[in-house]
Amino acid sequence: MAPAASRLRAEAGLGALPRRALAQYLLFLRLYPVLTKAATSGILSALGNFLAQMIEKKRKKENSRSLDVGGPLRYAVYGFFFTGPLSHFFYFFMEHWIPPEVPLAGLRRLLLDRLVFAPAFLMLFFLIMNFLEGKDASAFAAKMRGGFWPALRMNWRVWTPLQFININYVPLKGPQDHSHTGRMGCSTPCSMAGYPQMLQEEAWQSLQGPRASLPQKFRVLFANLAALFWYAYLASLGK
Repeated sequence: MAPAASRLRAEAGLGALPRRALAQYLLFLRLYPVLTKAATSGILSALGNFLAQMIEKKRKKENSRSLDVGGPLRYAVYGFFFTGPLSHFFYFFMEHWIPPEVPLAGLRRLLLDRLVFAPAFLMLFFLIMNFLEGKDASAFAAKMRGGFWPALRMNWRVWTPLQFININYVPLKGPQDHSHTGRMGCSTPCSMAGYPQMLQEEAWQSLQGPRASLPQKFRVLFANLAALFWYAYLASLGK
C-alpha cells in the first residue's frame, strides 16, 4: 500500500507542476511586469523566427541548409527591448486615456489600438529589423512597400476580434497590472518578507478549481501561442 500511495502522490505532484509553473509566471508578472513581459516577448519572438525558418526549410526540402542563428537573436532583441515594454505601457496608459465611463469607450480603445498603435508598431518592427540586419534606407523602403500593407491587413483580420476582448473585457487588475505593486510601494517596501509569498499564494489560489483556473490558463496560454505564430508570420515575410 505504501508504494502505491507514494506513486499516487508523485503523480499528483507531477500533475500540479504546470499549474505551479503558471502560478509562478503570474507571480513574476505581478512583481516584475515589464521585465517578465519583455523576457516572454523576447523568447516568443525568437521561437517565432525559428519556427518560420523550419517551415521554410521543410517547404523547400532543403535538408542541407543551415538555420540562420542571427534571425532568432535579432527577434529576441526586438521582443525584449521593444515589444514587451512598449505594449505594457501602451495598454496601461490607454486605461487612463480612455476610462471605461467614457461614452463608446470600448470602440474608442479598439480604434486607437487598430488604427494608431498597430500600424506604428508594425512600422517600428520593419525599421528595427532593418537596422539589426545592417541594411540601408533603400532596403527599408522596399520592405515597407512589399510587406507593410499585407502584414497590416493580416494583423487587422487576426487580431481585431481578439484585441476587442482583450482591451475591453480582460481587466488590467491582477497579473497584467503593476498599479497594485506601485500602491504598495508608496507606503510599504515591496521587498518586505511576506509580500512575494502573499502574491504567490494569491496566484496559486486563482488557479484552483476548474471554473477559476480555466479562464486564466486560457488567456495566458492562448495569448502566448497566438503571439508565437504572429512572430513566425512576420519572420516569413523576409523569406
